[in-house]
Amino acid sequence: MDSFPPTPDPAVSRKEPCRLCGSRDALLLGRTDFWDIRSTDIVRCTSCGLMQLDPMLTGEETARGCLAYYVEESLRMPVHEQGRNLVRNFRRGVHFALGLRRRGINVDHMLELGPGSGYFAEGMRRVFPAMRTTVMDVVQEVLDLNLRDHGYAGIRSIPEEHRRELDGRFDLVIARDIIEHVMDIGAVLRNVAGYLKPGGHFHFITPNGHEDVWKHRLTHVIDGARSELLINHVNYFDGKGLQEHLHLRGMDPVEYYIYGLKPRLRGRGWSTERKAFAPHSTKRPATPFVEELVHQVRQANFKKSEVLPSWYLNGNLQLLGLICAYQHGHVVRIAPRRNIGHEVHGLFRKRA
Repeated sequence: MDSFPPTPDPAVSRKEPCRLCGSRDALLLGRTDFWDIRSTDIVRCTSCGLMQLDPMLTGEETARGCLAYYVEESLRMPVHEQGRNLVRNFRRGVHFALGLRRRGINVDHMLELGPGSGYFAEGMRRVFPAMRTTVMDVVQEVLDLNLRDHGYAGIRSIPEEHRRELDGRFDLVIARDIIEHVMDIGAVLRNVAGYLKPGGHFHFITPNGHEDVWKHRLTHVIDGARSELLINHVNYFDGKGLQEHLHLRGMDPVEYYIYGLKPRLRGRGWSTERKAFAPHSTKRPATPFVEELVHQVRQANFKKSEVLPSWYLNGNLQLLGLICAYQHGHVVRIAPRRNIGHEVHGLFRKRA
């Protein structure tokens, strides 16, 4: 990673070993506060290149901070916008599944880690109507919602926990906006590889780690201040390193690119403008914030028949596919090794 001349990133000895390679040698990229819950550093492993928090958040700390962020985000988002997001996720699922079908990839049994509303998988089922879907989440309410709205089988677990009964069961494992949050990415990738059948596929999206960590590094290097970390991004992947990690787990790219160039061609991960900095830490209190405001969170009980236009579920699939491609297709695709752009899209195949 480029440094700000003339200040190089200092070498440090990690408090905890790297979750991928076990090394304790690292470069210090930033210092941050996760709400008022934990102060931690962002470091880059000098052996494998993974950028992550050191020390890592515990499961309890993550749960507290995520609940606070959920409340904060819910209060910012109107109920009607929540409904629109369900429609968007359905269309994204349709678009992704049509791409699989064009490649001759059929999905019989799919596992989704962190399924959220379940509408992405529901969009996939529009293309693969016989597809069986299993979802995994640590929050029982999420599993209950997916069972109620879509009939998905649920497993209450964290992705790091190896479930031996799942080995070799799935044609496809999906982790959209998940791998940047997990505490032990090495264990998660081992599990994903184990759950896939030979020749099965792993699909993920995750923020471009260079851009994601850049804002914290700006605040640390230029301002000499701790930055605020409200959302628990604990892993930051560069494009080349992520591909190498997956290769070691027996997976090779079928489709791999970065998309979303904002606010300029090179993205935010190269700008030193003030708006690119992470906010200075205020050690925002998480527990009082939740206790005082959680009752204000508007719980929307959406019905699929009311959220989705009827022809989305029963109409012409070719026309729906054109709409989904227009809304969610990525025209500009950048090679991940360049670390330019906002989001990384990956579809990897497990070697037979």
